[in-house]
Amino acid sequence: MAKAKRVKGINCDSVATIGIKLVLVTRFEELYGFHEAALDWSDPEGVHSMRVASRRLRSALRDFMPYLRKRGLTAVQKRLKNLADTLGEVRDQDVAIMALEKIDANAPSDVSPALKQFIDARKEIRNEARKQLEAILEKVPLDQLQSDFMAGVDVATAPRKTPTAPIFRQMSREVILGRLKELEKLSNRLFNPFEVETLHEMRIAAKRLRYAIELFQSCWGRSIATYAKRAARLQTALGDLHDCDVWIENIGKQINDARKNKDAAQVAAFVWLLNHFIKLRSKHLRQAFAEWSQWEAQDLSGKLRAKIS
Repeated sequence: MAKAKRVKGINCDSVATIGIKLVLVTRFEELYGFHEAALDWSDPEGVHSMRVASRRLRSALRDFMPYLRKRGLTAVQKRLKNLADTLGEVRDQDVAIMALEKIDANAPSDVSPALKQFIDARKEIRNEARKQLEAILEKVPLDQLQSDFMAGVDVATAPRKTPTAPIFRQMSREVILGRLKELEKLSNRLFNPFEVETLHEMRIAAKRLRYAIELFQSCWGRSIATYAKRAARLQTALGDLHDCDVWIENIGKQINDARKNKDAAQVAAFVWLLNHFIKLRSKHLRQAFAEWSQWEAQDLSGKLRAKIS
């Protein structure tokens, strides 16, 4: 996965919309730049890089929306979400197939045949997702998306006749504090380990805080990068936990289907796989506990607030 492209020309003490335009244009160019790599099926990192770029772009849009003329980007946001969802489907299947193949290499011999069938089913889903992605990333529709996005940015960032236009640095502080508050609020539910959706929301909040810190680092100095790295560690632990929750739900359905079909071999294989992911989930849950406990013990929220005060 490539690092985020540096946004050049930001003046943290100028009107916010000037910096916003620079960020959005840079983030879209970054996204567009991965379209060829994303269609190279020999290397799954291309899809991953473009997916992350789409996440950074959409996260920035979400951060900036209170400061923009919304009508300029409403329509194009739906198309960006469709692109992100399709990239996500391909990437999710890539990750699932790689994980299953790794498990299969160490699985008992009586489990392996059912696992291979499961892997083949995932590959069929991925093939369909790849076809959808190819259609979205054709030159004409992608260039049209770029044109519409740039036009939308021009409209959304057009100067307003107001004497109180926010400054980029002020806006960056508000965004970071807002993302931090979201994460802290959701952390109250971390110790209810079976609230799957809430844990998933906390992962997203950690990711958004990380992206915001990385985006606005130029306004606050390199030292705040530490908080982005710590948020990334929490995001990773919660992301691995969420992956296990998705696997557990999916495998549970597979077991029920196999039981209905009275396929004892498949039932045994999926029960073995279910046990594997239940054990793995406990490991990632403990890691998430540890990351957030350290965050609180070291008062990273308070220190981050002090850094940008």
